[in-house]
Amino acid sequence: MTNSVADCDITPLDQLERCPRIVTIGTFDGVHRGHQELLARTVARAGERGMPSLALTFEPPPAMVLRPDRFPGRICSTEIKLKRLAASGINELTVLPFDRALSQQTPEDFMAYIATATGLRELWVGEAFALGRNRVGNVTRLGEIGRDLGFEVVAMPRVTIDDDVVSSSAIRNAIIGGDAERARTYLGRPFHISGEVIHGAHLGRTIGFPTANVVPPDWLVPLADGIYASIAALPNEGGRWPAMTYIGTRPTVNSGERQIETNLFDFAGDLYGQTIDVEFYARLRGDAVFAGLKELIAQLHRDEQAARAILFRESPG
Repeated sequence: MTNSVADCDITPLDQLERCPRIVTIGTFDGVHRGHQELLARTVARAGERGMPSLALTFEPPPAMVLRPDRFPGRICSTEIKLKRLAASGINELTVLPFDRALSQQTPEDFMAYIATATGLRELWVGEAFALGRNRVGNVTRLGEIGRDLGFEVVAMPRVTIDDDVVSSSAIRNAIIGGDAERARTYLGRPFHISGEVIHGAHLGRTIGFPTANVVPPDWLVPLADGIYASIAALPNEGGRWPAMTYIGTRPTVNSGERQIETNLFDFAGDLYGQTIDVEFYARLRGDAVFAGLKELIAQLHRDEQAARAILFRESPG
């Protein structure tokens, strides 16, 4: 069955129509600026050759299956990833279920299957791409396989910013370290957390800083504790609000449970049960212990001023 995301077909590999294609393969977690460049070049090349473009991605990400104890978490959900892939202008999407059996395939067997199923004429990948058991299917080996099977491999240089390579791993490290600005630069958009607003302890309301509380999914890479300048998008309210978001265990009141709490500036309304999407722009400070609520409230006022200043610079007026 063929599904559609943003006018882009999502088709199982064995149901693709038989025709020549330009194909790109990757995990594409986050669909960051490096991925965006690869996708743009794939789409452009497909246009030059008069062929459809196809993005093949794996779910779940291979690292979640092969190294679950070392994988820190995903940058975005499958749904968001597919929507962003579709927004790149790619003609077709295929999601290949990833498991240990697939990981044991040789590059030769895997690419023979892919070439037959997709009508592969050119394979566009990043220069560090590799697949197959022990990642032996690197760009050089794929080129050799392609010569035998009738397709060309085009390896795109990695995108760098300030001499640093843009990669999903680098973005995860930035998120874990609380560097929301670096994550935003590499992604080309802010890192975000979505979820249903739930009831908390209601402390924020009593001290003048009501918050919308969300429990992040356990598969998401964890953002470092602290206070962030953020933007809250509310689909049901039809708008976006400047905000500040706290992530931590609220040590001043000894809650002991990690919370994600967003205070929307100049907003009045009941958000319980609604979906909220919080975008993180900059970390204002780390978590801290205060002598009491008076000191905490004073610091929150300073945090609000700092957040407003940052967000105003991002979108003045």
